[in-house]
Amino acid sequence: MKAKLITTLSLSLLLQGCAGVLLAGAGTGVASLTDRRAVSTQVSDHAIDVRATHRLSTTQPLAEKSRVVVITTKGKSLLLGQTPTPELSQQAEEIVKDIPGVEEVFNELRITPPLDITARSQDSVLTSKVKSTLLAEKNIDGTKVKVVTEAHEVFLIGLVTQKEADIAVKLARNVSGVKRVITVFEFIQAAP
Repeated sequence: MKAKLITTLSLSLLLQGCAGVLLAGAGTGVASLTDRRAVSTQVSDHAIDVRATHRLSTTQPLAEKSRVVVITTKGKSLLLGQTPTPELSQQAEEIVKDIPGVEEVFNELRITPPLDITARSQDSVLTSKVKSTLLAEKNIDGTKVKVVTEAHEVFLIGLVTQKEADIAVKLARNVSGVKRVITVFEFIQAAP
């Protein structure tokens, strides 16, 4: 009887651990379902972003003097942020180009000191405003467009139809506080 009780308790504890793993996996699965990229492409793009972020954060003086964000879609990496010199911007681009799986780099780094915490907070609020505007629009699926804001410049990223792109740009341009809208779209055919 004692052996059955120990076995039951052990299995119960093991299953509790599995539930956490299943829930974490389910959250990832939901994000994957709204993304038009194949899951294998999503994984590859994420691996590129992780490697790039690590390399950029361990390269001095780039890491100390710059703020670089990498967003990869289908092997195409977008560099956002700020760096004080063109040389550091070029160094960041070369670091990312050297990562396996990167097909192309779009360097949108601004030559300026990195934004302070207040400016980054304002950008986060602006990103939320644009994203909620896209999600509220009934004529497009706002989950298909990634929104990133740097210094009040809004970047719209994703695999979209031309109609979705046009609507997203128009909506983003009309959000108060947006200085400029930059698109990094790859176009797909609309479903018949």
